[in-house]
Order: sequence, then C-alpha cells, then structure tokens
Amino acid sequence: MEHLIKSESAVLGFCIKKHYIDCLDKKAVYKIGKESGKIVCKKEIFEKEGLAKILAADENRIYISDFCTLYVLNEEDFEIVGKWKLGEDLSSDICGMTLDDKQIYCSIRNGRIITVDKKSFRLKDYSVSDASMWSLKVYDNYLLCGTVNGQLLLLDRDTMSIEKKLILSKQNIRSLYVNGTILYAACQDKKLFKIDLTEFEIIGLQKNVHKKMFDCVGSYEDMLVTVSYPCGEIALWDMNTLEKRKEIKIPLCLSGNVYIEGNKLYICSRNICGIGVIYIN
Repeated sequence: MEHLIKSESAVLGFCIKKHYIDCLDKKAVYKIGKESGKIVCKKEIFEKEGLAKILAADENRIYISDFCTLYVLNEEDFEIVGKWKLGEDLSSDICGMTLDDKQIYCSIRNGRIITVDKKSFRLKDYSVSDASMWSLKVYDNYLLCGTVNGQLLLLDRDTMSIEKKLILSKQNIRSLYVNGTILYAACQDKKLFKIDLTEFEIIGLQKNVHKKMFDCVGSYEDMLVTVSYPCGEIALWDMNTLEKRKEIKIPLCLSGNVYIEGNKLYICSRNICGIGVIYIN
C-alpha cells in the first residue's frame, strides 16, 4: 500500500474533490493537494477529541457530525457557517448522515431523522423507526435506510414516511451501495444482499462474505468492492452473480473510509496514519 499522505493520527473520514481531499481527524479538518499530498489548509474545529464523527461534502460546504452536534463549514477555508446540537447523550446522538441537493439527513439513535435545509438551516424532526439507522443513501426521490434490527426502509424524501419495507436480517444493516437501480446491502451477520429497487425485492444473496463485519464501498469495472476492517480484507465480487473474483489482504483496524476512483482505492482506518492508496487492478 502506498500513502497519499502520512499524518500524525488516523484519518476518520475524507471526501475527494477534483484537486483536493478534505480530511477529518479527532480534532481538526484539513485540506490536502490531491497530486502533491501536501496540507494546504488546516483548522482545529472540535473542543474534544472523539472518534464518533461522520464527514460529508458537496461543492461548497463540508458537513460533520460530532457525537450529537452537526457542523457546517465553508469548503474553501473551513469557516464555521453554523452548528446545531441535535441530541443530548448516547440515546440521541447522530449515527448516520447523507445529503441531497437541498437537505442534510441526520439519523438520530433510536429511530428519528432530523433534516436540515441547506439554505435556511430550518430543522425538521421525524420519528421513522423503532430502531437506529446507521446507513442512509439517497435514491431517486427516496431515502434508503438500513436499521440495526435488519430492516431496509424506503422513505419518501418529501414526507419522510415509509413507502416500503424489507426484512433482510435480525442484525444491523451496516452499509448500502447504490448502482443504478440495484442496491447492495452489507449486514452484520456477514450476508451480502442484492436488491432490485424498482420492485424492492431481493434478487441475490451471498453468505459468509467475510469472517467478520464488512462494508459495501463501491465498484470497479463489473465488480462490487467490499472491505472488512476487522479481517484486514478487501474483496471484489461479480456484481451479477455475487461470486468472489479477488481478495486483497491488508492490515486494517476496526473501521474506516473508502473512495474508489478508476483503479485507485483510497482508504483510511484506525491503524493508518493518513490515507493509503491501493491499486485494485
């Protein structure tokens, strides 16, 4: 594995743009030149170090959840546009986040979703499920949510009401990856599901995908890419049949973040000080 950048601590999350990469660690946000690997901007944002952070970004702003607080920063200089405390404690922290053109969607532990309008910053609070939702993905006019009790929910983004529901497992749906009208879902019980979103039905299943928990992180050519941080494995699967094509062993730890661009897989994990680059071809 090559290093795009080496840092003093583990990167908790990152977003890749055309020329820069925005990175997040325990206390700070920093911008790295994509080609040079040099830090061009860095700012300490958080009063306390913490690992419970999620980073998302669009062209103009960066959105970070830190335990119960949502931060919105200007993309260019990391100036704080605003911050909102959406919860109080471990029963109401932010456990998932995603974006569309108009809103930020924050899932709050124990089944609520708070939406934040990107222009007005108006907050709306919805009670959606009786279980926490760690995985959120935008699809067409809908929001896909995976719950910790194994349900896949299809929500109308305007009303945040449940349109359809699928029971995939009795355990957490850890991650979701949308490819056209097909959804790939990773479950805590080591199962990989392939779901037709037009009919909202299961059309493929692979068991024992990794020996421990894993995430669906993207695609390369005609293959789905999964990562198991506890196992230290990257695997490539036929997107049609779900048969394994390739496996890459690499030291990883607990959790991380991945972005695939061409044949490059950018990765961070708790044991990597910086961002690594793996050529998956």
